[in-house]
Amino acid sequence: MKKKLVFLAMIFTAIFLVSCANTTQKNNSDNVIRVSYQIKKENKSLSKKTVTVKKGASVLTGLKKAWPVKTENKMVTKIDGHAQNPDLDQYWLYDINGKESKKGVDQQKLNDQDKVVFILKDISK
Repeated sequence: MKKKLVFLAMIFTAIFLVSCANTTQKNNSDNVIRVSYQIKKENKSLSKKTVTVKKGASVLTGLKKAWPVKTENKMVTKIDGHAQNPDLDQYWLYDINGKESKKGVDQQKLNDQDKVVFILKDISK
């Protein structure tokens, strides 16, 4: 009789642990989003990547996860070895979901399935 009780207790414990593990995995995945990034020079695509970040992360957080990035005064100056050139009026600009962002890369928050495009662009044209 004691063996049956111990066996039943073990089964209930195992079921409880499995259900807790599934809940934890679901909660963690609810806090993670997928974002697509692309870097371009004028109209030429240089690279594309999809990254996962925490919900509410900034554009800069995802960008740094995808490529080596340099910033100066909260502005992106270099992505994956491609540097802006102020002497030639070439700067990194970005849009999110096809719309020019009005916020800095450290302030713009991301949502699931966002598409971010950074363009090294000659702004004198």
